[in-house]
Amino acid sequence: MKEKQGSAIAATLITRVIWGFSFLFTRTIVVRINFLNLLSWRFFVAFLTFSILIAFNVFKIDFKGKKIGPLIAIAIAEPLIFFTLESIALYYTSATETSLLIATIPIAAMLIGIPVAKQIPTGKQAFSIVLTVAGVMVIVLGQSIGGIKFNVVGYLVLVAAVFSAAVCYSLSAKYCEYSSAEKTFVMMLVGFIGFGGAALMRNLAAGTVEEWLKLPFKDKEFLIAVLYLGVLSSVIAYLGQHYSISVIGLNRNVSFSSLTTLTTVLAGVFILNERLNASMIFGGIIILIGVYGANYFTPQRERAIPSQPEDS
Repeated sequence: MKEKQGSAIAATLITRVIWGFSFLFTRTIVVRINFLNLLSWRFFVAFLTFSILIAFNVFKIDFKGKKIGPLIAIAIAEPLIFFTLESIALYYTSATETSLLIATIPIAAMLIGIPVAKQIPTGKQAFSIVLTVAGVMVIVLGQSIGGIKFNVVGYLVLVAAVFSAAVCYSLSAKYCEYSSAEKTFVMMLVGFIGFGGAALMRNLAAGTVEEWLKLPFKDKEFLIAVLYLGVLSSVIAYLGQHYSISVIGLNRNVSFSSLTTLTTVLAGVFILNERLNASMIFGGIIILIGVYGANYFTPQRERAIPSQPEDS
């Protein structure tokens, strides 16, 4: 059991590092390529990659006797709703506001996971999860990226995006009868159909279908981005995410979410030579303390601690 938990934590760490590095591949793409074009190619590459892995028996998919509805619900919550709303919100809010609100996903997942997945955190575990979010906020506010716009529409869209991601993770924890591969495969398929169809309609209306279809072949930077996002950030990362949730549970898994921000910060410092400041160090320490607490103060450990005898 300990070995399985160790592999799940390793999968979580790999997932968070992959997502943390994704900004290196998208920071110049998202400002010049429409988000539907990017997402359509991302999930085409992801679906193609997963299909090849299934063909070579790397993963096995078996839906016989299983309802497909729960998997579609997971995929609609994320990637369809989450990525769409997050992309729309970027037009109305600053990078700072987006980062701050997206950082609250662990808290939303913890709350939604109680009625949906019946995973109730201990008081100390809940406090630790909140602490990881606080660490992210310290880092983000210390960078002052993009200022504050206070756009109500943008905030509402971001809140909806946060809850869609939280619903995805909670449903993943609830429907444990499906394998991580089955959940991920349907996510890639729904993402491919949804974003591919939306991108097709948009480009048909704009008369830019040929340009859209040639994007990876004419733009090397775009090709590298969609390969990273499709293969690593989608296939590998979501496999790791679902596997982790199935083994260590929803609350322990989401406590690692803040490591994505920490990875992004460290990548900026060591790869892009960005300046390391006090907020990064202080926020990083808070995140690590929160992650440790969320994984230490589990319901299983709390139940195992014998109650102290009363003084006579």
